[in-house]
Amino acid sequence: MLVESLNLRPPIILGFKNFILKGIIMGLMTTLRTRMTVVLWALLILFLLSMAVGGLVGGANIIDQIAGRVDPSRVIAQINDQDISPDYFNNLVNQQINQLKSSGQPVNDVMYERARSTAWTNLVQEVLVSAEIKRLGLEATDEEIIYHLRENPPQFLQSNPTFQTDGKFDSQKYLSALASPQGDEWVPIENWMRTSYIPNLKLTQFLNEDVLVTEQDVKDDFIKKNVKFTVDAIHVTYDKAPQDKIEPSETELTDEYQTSLDDFKHDELRNVSFVSWKKSPSVQDSIDNGYLISDIMERANSGESFADLANEYTQDPSGENKGGDLGWFGRGQMVKPFEEAAFKAKKGSIIGPIKSRFGSHIINVRDKRSEDGKEQVLASHILLKVEASPATLSDLRRTATLFSYDAQDSGFTFAANSNQLTTLSHENLDASTSKLRTIGALRSGVKFSFNNKDKSVSDVLENDQYFAVLHVDSSIEAGYKSFESVRPQLVNKVKRAKQKTASRDLIDELVIDLNVNEKSLSSIIDKQKRFDNIKDESKTINEAFTSIGRSNFVTGALLNSSKDDLLGPLETNRGWALIHVKDIATLDSSEYEVQRESLKNSLRTKKQNQHLQAWLDELKDNAEIIDNRNFFY
Repeated sequence: MLVESLNLRPPIILGFKNFILKGIIMGLMTTLRTRMTVVLWALLILFLLSMAVGGLVGGANIIDQIAGRVDPSRVIAQINDQDISPDYFNNLVNQQINQLKSSGQPVNDVMYERARSTAWTNLVQEVLVSAEIKRLGLEATDEEIIYHLRENPPQFLQSNPTFQTDGKFDSQKYLSALASPQGDEWVPIENWMRTSYIPNLKLTQFLNEDVLVTEQDVKDDFIKKNVKFTVDAIHVTYDKAPQDKIEPSETELTDEYQTSLDDFKHDELRNVSFVSWKKSPSVQDSIDNGYLISDIMERANSGESFADLANEYTQDPSGENKGGDLGWFGRGQMVKPFEEAAFKAKKGSIIGPIKSRFGSHIINVRDKRSEDGKEQVLASHILLKVEASPATLSDLRRTATLFSYDAQDSGFTFAANSNQLTTLSHENLDASTSKLRTIGALRSGVKFSFNNKDKSVSDVLENDQYFAVLHVDSSIEAGYKSFESVRPQLVNKVKRAKQKTASRDLIDELVIDLNVNEKSLSSIIDKQKRFDNIKDESKTINEAFTSIGRSNFVTGALLNSSKDDLLGPLETNRGWALIHVKDIATLDSSEYEVQRESLKNSLRTKKQNQHLQAWLDELKDNAEIIDNRNFFY
């Protein structure tokens, strides 16, 4: 530990040990030498080699290594030749899940998918960034760790109550604790400083060296936010293009299909059918919920602690372990039925059930007051929802199980028809997805579809809202989406391109009219009503002009313009614009000096973030990544 009266000790490096029983192996080889064929000798060598290498790399399959394969049973991902174990990835996922739980969010199938996606993104970034830190020689030294612990303690240490006096960071208290460790309490912090904080700080500083904010950048930013431009403008939008000029021909669609073929590439796909049963509460569940509400109301009105009852029964995550406390609230803060009942009730009363879209509420109106002429209520509540009971879920599962057996024996379609069940389908199912149409996240269903042959019928699968039984209708080999299946996309893409060209032709005609006939833009605006006109409008660049909106082309042209300039045609997000700059307000130099440093810092942060993201994107684009998650989830 570095923190031991701040005396350094060398780190302990742990390594793997590999023990090979050389004598036994040599004896075995001697016995087999006269009996083995060349092929068996090769297999034996591979076996022995796999034992040796396995001891070093944790059970690696040498045949997979020689063949260049990645064994999904032990490796969930390989990122630039670095193997990631399933256990490590699952730990990252569990960290995400625990964060969700700690924030009070319900953890369902969708949340698990999101957690896995976030964990994957973080994992790839962590591995790539760590490799770059090592390549650039940005590891933390002992001296740097001590310096930062002394002079630049991380924010979480400064905000720790242990190192504060009267709510503020007390450096003397902190340095005293740093110099007098009571045990190994500083070891995790040292490790974090060494492996994460300092290397990432040095990497950030390294990347930020390439970021430059010029005086012109600051001035332009000030102009965009503060200087008003008065303009006349004509905006020719794409939808003004003649219809006869934008309808795509079959030849154009075919050509676009061939040009964009890589966009329509797909891996193996599946067509599946399924029957589902929604996990809805039964009539009896509703009746039982009513009995529970009556019982709680009776107990609360009999003097039993409302807070204890809320902690035991409420289904409002924000009220759990808080006695259902909602604090003080005014009108407009609660759903309408709840609000009306709470404000109408007398102080000290317990009312309910009050039904809202969230469920049934039992409300304890603890106090009332008026503040600034506005009435407020202090209340607690117990939220009860009508949900499918274990008995109801068991009945639904039993029904689904019987259907699965029937479908496996007599055929999926026959069983569905016999039981008068609605069959739904999902065509072109991709192995990377986690959802099925209409029933949402069901990763187990996707895995079943790709791990079983055509015509297979699944056992009962489920997510938070449904039980389901799937049937694999057919398989589609990897290839390209058919022309007909992507025709709508092609039509939209070609039509958009032709709209852009045709609308440009229209505005070019206006430019010719301006130049040949020496007309002003204002005179053309007065005569034409076909296109969007802007007259004498004064706005800053960031406020964006009517119809034109924000456009990098417009922004750049205005920043470099002078009074009476005619700009354009300029491309916008919806078409083309001609802009006459009638006036530009004078730059307020005093206000500029007031905002200058703030703008500069803001621009620097923005550019640094953009540079960092571009750097990360380049790392990912150049990385060799093997993703085996589909074998696990």
